[in-house]
Amino acid sequence: MYNGCLRDEENATIGTMPTAGPLIWASNRGWLPQRDGLHLRRIAPRTVMLALWVGGVFLGQNTFAQNWSGALGVGSDNVYRGISLTDGRPAWLVDLHYDAGNGWDIGLGASAEHLRGQAAGAQLTAYLDRRWQLDDDWTAKAGLVHYDSPWNAHSGYWRYDEINAAVGYRGRWTVALAVSPDRRRAISSRGGQRSVTTTTSIELTYHQPIAGHWSGDVGIGYANLDPADHVDYQYADAGLSYAMADARVYLLALWTGPMAEPYRATTASRLRWVTSVVWNF
Repeated sequence: MYNGCLRDEENATIGTMPTAGPLIWASNRGWLPQRDGLHLRRIAPRTVMLALWVGGVFLGQNTFAQNWSGALGVGSDNVYRGISLTDGRPAWLVDLHYDAGNGWDIGLGASAEHLRGQAAGAQLTAYLDRRWQLDDDWTAKAGLVHYDSPWNAHSGYWRYDEINAAVGYRGRWTVALAVSPDRRRAISSRGGQRSVTTTTSIELTYHQPIAGHWSGDVGIGYANLDPADHVDYQYADAGLSYAMADARVYLLALWTGPMAEPYRATTASRLRWVTSVVWNF
């Protein structure tokens, strides 16, 4: 899975969905607002996934079913902006969102999280998006996302909000920018307190239909996790996808540059292959 920015390949517009690019898809979103951290910690990840699936089945029988959609996916890894959230282990992802009309979407999602030295858990997200069709060629999107990882031993660092925006051209080129104003620093500040910092990331992706059901994707990204301590890194991906009805299979080569030790997801610059299958409903 590769959490990235989803696109609606049929209508050549920027799509709405949670994190999954191999797992790949179209927008970095999240779900399940955190209320009582204690209660959330008592819910097994598979219970969250089952609840979202049951909810999707129930809503699919509702008279408003045409406004609901989502995705289910499995993959060999869950890579979010170049960082593996499952330490190279197999991953899953689920998303459910509602089209409120006039370009507005609201959704909930979850994806596998299993960092090194920790038990398996999930990253939860809740998101709100607004999409625009600017003209026949250009589309735009702006959104808010809340991320939470209640099963993570360092959940405070992984609980944050994000403001994002993207512009797409003819369903091919996409430029996306994300800013988080309340991300806790991984490196303790003076006095041992973990202060809050603003993190940013920017991505450029290109999607190209090749022949039949085959398409090619390539992307590059840059993330700055801690401007004060100059903690930043680059990442990139390139690969193929194959469409089968409502499902799509991805095979990507992912590269992530080295990071400062407190943030490190890889010991050095690393190239790895990721494959995933995502079903959209």
